Amino acid sequence: MQAFQLIPRRTIILAISAVTILVVVFKFYGDVPMDYYRNYGPAEFLAPVEIDNTTPQPGYFKFQPEWNFDVPPQAKGWKGYAKTPRNRDVVVLTASDGGGHNSAIPNVLGRVLEDRQQYCDKHGYTNLWLNTSRYDIGEAHRTWSKIPAVAEAFHLHPNAEWVWLIDTDIIIMSPDYDLANQILSPAAIQQGLMRGTPILDGQLKKNPTNIFTPKKFRVEDIDVLITQDHQSVNTGSTFFRRTAFTRWLLEMMTDYTMLMGKDHVGAEQDAIKHLMLEHPLVRNHVGIYPQRKFNAYVQGGDNMGYRDGDLLVHFAGCWVANKCGGWFEEFWDKRGHADAWRPEGSQ
Repeated sequence: MQAFQLIPRRTIILAISAVTILVVVFKFYGDVPMDYYRNYGPAEFLAPVEIDNTTPQPGYFKFQPEWNFDVPPQAKGWKGYAKTPRNRDVVVLTASDGGGHNSAIPNVLGRVLEDRQQYCDKHGYTNLWLNTSRYDIGEAHRTWSKIPAVAEAFHLHPNAEWVWLIDTDIIIMSPDYDLANQILSPAAIQQGLMRGTPILDGQLKKNPTNIFTPKKFRVEDIDVLITQDHQSVNTGSTFFRRTAFTRWLLEMMTDYTMLMGKDHVGAEQDAIKHLMLEHPLVRNHVGIYPQRKFNAYVQGGDNMGYRDGDLLVHFAGCWVANKCGGWFEEFWDKRGHADAWRPEGSQ
């Protein structure tokens, strides 16, 4: 007791203050889930992303820095990796200038962007719009500009593991749908991909390719997820994983001499179809899901047409019969519906 009295009062006060501060600090951080620290690495980029959707890029699109987007060490080779992404590392990308056939739908870009923002807010995904009019793609059709948008999305969000490229003429119908667990996880890919299915190039009976998706594949090698309709693959809803293969594929798809500069009716769809048909390497890295998994159309049978509970509806080809506006409003009013509207087996 006598020794304690010999300690200066100022020292005692400072010691008590230090202990109090430590208690408060540990109390505060103790309330933060441990996953917060586990999920964020010290080198992760957390600052707000600045996007200029109004100013055209200076120069040809392949001269831009986004074509050098980084890939993690485990994804630099052809043999990839498999893990379930964190929700915040999934980017939902709308690459559009609001024009084209979709302009027949009133304020379509503003409406779908707001709807996708609500969907992303619900799950913690990142919503991103990139104005495709900014890209200088030479004389190629404007549809090709969706591909540099994917590269820019990876560049703008260096922690993103997956970019979901989704066309403007798509409505998300099931807002509770979890992309990470139901589409992107290793278990979902292992269970859901179509094995030994023919890769289509027009109607199968008239134009059999005799080329099939692998019967066996390594989940960690699957870097692109796509669907195909009754004609061929459709890029209106496509998932890209951040890997060296994805960088190579985007570059090959936009090769001006071989693909992008040629007269392809299906533009970027024809490019990925060509690469899948001609190169086993591509077939081993591009997985085909059943169409309705994430690319159901307005019309079609149970394999193609929207049914209750599907993630989304895609108005592909609606402009042919001048039905874009009518179909869009019909489905827009049914977003998140719980009633029996289009059950299995309906027309």
